[in-house]
Formats: sequence, structure tokens, C-alpha cells
Amino acid sequence: MVRRRKFLATLVHTIRVLVIAALLLLIPPPHTNRPSASQLGTPPDIELIRRLLPKAADVAAEADLGGFWAVHDDSGSLIARAARTLPEAADVIGYRGPSEALVLLDQDLNLIGVDLIDSADTDEHVQAVKRDTSFFGQFQSWTWQGPESNAEIDAVSGATLTSLALAKGVLKRIGGDRPSLVFPDEVAVDEISDWFPAAVATRAEKDRVVVLDPSDNVLGNVIRTGPLCDNIVGYQGPTELLIRLETQSQSDSAIASVAHPSAPTIAKIKLRSSFDNQPYVRYCKTEYGFWALFTGKSIAELAGMDLQAEAVEGVSGATMTSLAVAETLVAAANEFQQRATARTAAADKETTTWDQLTKQLSSLADIKPSAADWGCVGILCLIPLLRAKGWFRSKRRRAAWLLAVTVVIGLWSGNLISLALVAGWSSGGVAWRLAPALAAILVVAFVSPVLAKSNPYCNHLCPHGAIQQLIRPRRHSKRHWTPPARLSVTLKYLPGSMLVVAYLLLIWLPTTDLSAWEPFHAYLFRIAPWSAIGLAAATIVFSAFVPMGYCRLGCPTGRLLDHLRRSAGSDRLQLADAIAFALLLLAIGSVTLR
Repeated sequence: MVRRRKFLATLVHTIRVLVIAALLLLIPPPHTNRPSASQLGTPPDIELIRRLLPKAADVAAEADLGGFWAVHDDSGSLIARAARTLPEAADVIGYRGPSEALVLLDQDLNLIGVDLIDSADTDEHVQAVKRDTSFFGQFQSWTWQGPESNAEIDAVSGATLTSLALAKGVLKRIGGDRPSLVFPDEVAVDEISDWFPAAVATRAEKDRVVVLDPSDNVLGNVIRTGPLCDNIVGYQGPTELLIRLETQSQSDSAIASVAHPSAPTIAKIKLRSSFDNQPYVRYCKTEYGFWALFTGKSIAELAGMDLQAEAVEGVSGATMTSLAVAETLVAAANEFQQRATARTAAADKETTTWDQLTKQLSSLADIKPSAADWGCVGILCLIPLLRAKGWFRSKRRRAAWLLAVTVVIGLWSGNLISLALVAGWSSGGVAWRLAPALAAILVVAFVSPVLAKSNPYCNHLCPHGAIQQLIRPRRHSKRHWTPPARLSVTLKYLPGSMLVVAYLLLIWLPTTDLSAWEPFHAYLFRIAPWSAIGLAAATIVFSAFVPMGYCRLGCPTGRLLDHLRRSAGSDRLQLADAIAFALLLLAIGSVTLR
């Protein structure tokens, strides 16, 4: 009988935990119903650009192949390029969700400045970032590859997650393969119609153009030399060429063969555009013997071609232009081969479980804990040690611990668990690289109740709960007050009701900001609004008369953690289980209709 009851309790509690986990995973991200302007092809607002570049007069309506909008001055001269960090940085989550920033670059792709366009984070975090001019000023020293290797990214005090997520979003938008600013235009179908008569569309990849037929089947691949090499100058400037690759298959497998540097063969070459004089360019186009020197070779052969040893001579009447074209072909093939080899090696490396684990572990190098993070981790490590030694049973030692928690986790780091945080990280992912200590506290808060039948966060880690424990009135104290029975019954259902209403709002209106529902934002006192501070003060005053008043009668986060805690009654279904299951059905239906 006892064994059967234990099994039933384990089964019921497992289902309970799985339902809550499903509910959290089904929370839509706050930007789901708000597509980014970059996804809609809309350029950044000119007024926002002028905040960083006052002489900006207009911005192009269409972005170039690299996703940049040209910015011109009053005379029509190109003075900068503008970009947005979304959708590339959509997976960089701050406190509640991703942030979109304007990135302004000069003609050499060095950063002129960065500004915040929009953010899914809470309003006080966003406003704190906007007000910090020194935070945005640090981007002006960045190049295309980001800051110098030894440079520290300064976060905004009190809005660390939001500011670091914004900075990381900028890093994701820039860097990597440098786009061609000299030849930014995408290849049009009519430019290659003589090579592929059945072509109706092209798809630009990082180092090639994929040609498609009406059924989206791959007809072939074309290399643009512009993104690979645009710095070899002929008589007056560089030249861009198109190279048709000969592959063994006219299907998607042809794309895979391109990844191998020696597989594709050069079938045809076409001079696309040039900054040289047109007579010289025309001479090159019509000199068929010159192009025959390069066709028929593999990418590897062209990349290793020694022009002097091969006795490649220029076209008569256009020597400088043609020799520059030859050097461009060799340099572009070399760059194409290097990129293809690097990507193939990276793909092969990710095929084994060990290499995937190594890659994940290498990402730990991105974590740079602050002193406050180390303080929080130290607090977490001390809990099992102090519990084992029975220190928490001593009133003086317990009071010292509660003061330490209030100072370190509350006032110093502000790493409190809240509905806003849980909702944001459930829908967008846990920002453990940006906030390692807060992520560790979150894991302890949610895993311990499920596995260890304890609630260490509410009992030992929550600063707001720590203050309530410190000021808790004794039973015979003059300030001890017991609410009337009807009021106590009503307040008993308040935390659970808040959870239900909050979840319904998140499902139907994902941009709902839950930070104002709880007093925890007051601990970010550097940026906290007076409403949060007032709510925190009111709940503490209430708890000075009603023992642990807010924890017992007002905290939805604590109610959620308590619902996950294993107990003697885990084998019995509760009203909360039925409500959670009904919410799950509603959430699944909402996802289906979305």
C-alpha cells in the first residue's frame, strides 16, 4: 500500500510538473505579434539616424544585398550606411525579450554609433539604457569585427541584461564575412538568363548565387567575385565578375558539392561591372582567348594559379584592366575555397556528440561574471553547507544570513525571480551567458522544489522574503494582526488568481509587462519607478503586522514554486491542477490558431 501510494504520488507530481513546463514553453515571445521593421524591409527612421549623424538628409528606401540602407547628405553624397539588428539578433534575450537597435556605419564599415529602436524588455530597463550616453558612446570605437579583443563592454547599472543583450545583438549584426560595399547589388535573373534560360529567381548565399527554376529546383550556382574580392584595381578601379560553376547534379545536391573546394568546375565567366573605362572593359569582354585561360579549371586550380608562371598576358589595348580581372579571379577563387573549407570543417566538427559538447563548453568563455555574480554564487554554495551544520536554527546566524541575502542578492545584484523574468525567459530562452548568477538562482528555485521537496528560494534566497522574516511580529506582539476570516479566505486565492490572469494575458497579449505586478523591481533601486518602490514598501508594512503577509497572501511567484514542491499530498489532484490543465488546453488552442 505504501509503495503504491509513493508510485502514485510520483506519477501525479510528474504530470503536474510536465503541465507547468508545457505552460511555460507555450508562452509566446513578446515580439510575436510585432514584426520587426527589418523583416518588412522598412529603413530606419531618418530622425533616429540624425540623432547620430546630424548631416543626414535622407535614407534609401531599399536595402542593399548586405542589408544596409544608404544614408545621404543634402548634396546626395553617400555618408553612411544604416542597419537594424533584427531579425539577426532575435535570439539574444535580455530581461524579457530581444531588443532592436540602429547600427550606423561609415563607408569603411566602422561604427559611427548605435541607438535603441525598440525593446521587449520592461520599460524601466529600456529607459535606463536610453539615458546612459556613455553606454552608447563605447560603440563609436568599434570596427566591423567589433571591439578590440581586450576591451570590456560596459553595461548599464541596474539594466545589465537589457544593455548587454543590445550590445551582443550589435555584435551579431556586424562581423563575419565582410560584405562588398563596392558591388552591393544583387544579381538579377536577366543577367544570367543566357546561362540559365529556365531561371525565374535567384537566392543569394554568403559566397554564391543559387539559380532556381519555377519549381524552386536548383539549376546551378554562380559565384560573384564582388563579395569575395573587390580591392584589386585596374586602370581606374575594381571589376566584378560572374563565374558559372559546372556541377554533377542539377538538384540541391549540387549545392553540397560546392562546399567541397575542388568539386566545382568553372564553366563560363562574365564581366558584370567595372569602374574602368568602357573601351577597356569592352576589349576584355570580346577577347575570348583571354577567358579560355580560366574556364575548365576547378576552383582549387584557379585558386592556386600563378599568373606569371602561366604567362597570362593582358588583353591588347586593355592591359591593366585585364590583368586586374585575372588577379580578381584568382583572389576570389582563393577566398571562396577558404570559406568553403572553413564551413565544411565546421559542419563536420558538429557531427559528433563530443564536438557539440566541446562547442557548448567553449561558449563558457563568453561568460564574464561580475563581482555581484560571484557574490550570488557564493550565497548559493553556502546554503547546503549551512543547512548541514544547522546554522539556520540559530536566530542570530539566521538574521545575519537574511541580512546578507538582502544586501547581496537584493540591493547589490537585483537578482530576484519574478513573473516577468519567468515569462520572458520561458518564451525567449534563458540568458545564462549575460546573467549567469540570475540563471543559477532560477535553476535552484525551480529544480529544488521538484526534486528535493524544498523551496530554498522562498525560504533562504528571496530578499523580499528575507526582510519579512526579519520584521516578522511575534505571536503575542502588539503589532501582530490576524485578518478577518473572510478576508483571509479571499487573500488565500489571490496569488493563484494572479497567476491565471497573468498567463491569459501573456497568451492573448504577449507584450504584457508583468513587472509592475510584484514589488521585486524595487530592488533595482537605481532605475526602479516610484510605483515599484511604493508597492515594495506597502507589502513590507503589511508583513510587519501580518507574519509573512506578502509571501503567504500576495506572491504569485511563490505560489508557482510552492505548486511545484513535492509534499505529502502530492498524490492527490488539486483544484490548481485542474486549472493548469485547462490553461494548457487553451494555450495549445491559441498556438494552433496563431
